[in-house]
Amino acid sequence: MEERRIKKVFIRFSKQMGCKPIVLEEIVILRNRGLSNIEIAEEAGISRNTVANYLEKMRRMQEEQVAELLSLIGMMHAKRREMSRLLEEME
Repeated sequence: MEERRIKKVFIRFSKQMGCKPIVLEEIVILRNRGLSNIEIAEEAGISRNTVANYLEKMRRMQEEQVAELLSLIGMMHAKRREMSRLLEEME
């Protein structure tokens, strides 16, 4: 799936959840790194309540939806890493 389409699907998915895409992405990434709600809030510059609300929305999602969300975020990060690698090679 091309990068633009991945982002478009992720943004639509996030909005359906009632979440800001950039905040949702950061919370998922930081949670995946093992950070607590407090640590995520501090790292992301958002309130603990926002972190808790977003994670609660994810808990209410069906398993397939969570898998799709994680897959989209994984694809976006893979594309970013690929782009960074290409830029480094050009230097």
